[in-house]
Amino acid sequence: MKNLTATKEYNSSYWYFMTLEAPGAGNHPVSGTRQFGFESDGNGGYNFFVRGVDRFDSNLMENSAYMVSGGQPFSGADALWTSFQSKLNLFINNNGGNSTINQAIYYRPDWNKVDRVLKGELSISVLGCN
Repeated sequence: MKNLTATKEYNSSYWYFMTLEAPGAGNHPVSGTRQFGFESDGNGGYNFFVRGVDRFDSNLMENSAYMVSGGQPFSGADALWTSFQSKLNLFINNNGGNSTINQAIYYRPDWNKVDRVLKGELSISVLGCN
């Protein structure tokens, strides 16, 4: 499967990329934007992060992911980001640095509520991050 992404924005401390659809490349199974970066922790160290928001491109993709993952459709993506964090932590510690892994924070939008807010059926105040 070919998937296409493109850099949306970057600077010296982060970069964003987003999924695209293009002839010959097909479509990425989820639509979204991800940000990789680092920021000062205020104590001479840095926090590395991955942030993102994803949404399935179709009901077929979403339903397939639910069936394959036992009801956790983003478990593969979560495992990928956890692996990235673990490998970065190991690299830093093996090369003279001192690194720990912070607890991951997940916010999963309720896309049905988002849709209803966009249609004017619900107030934006009903949208929490969890």
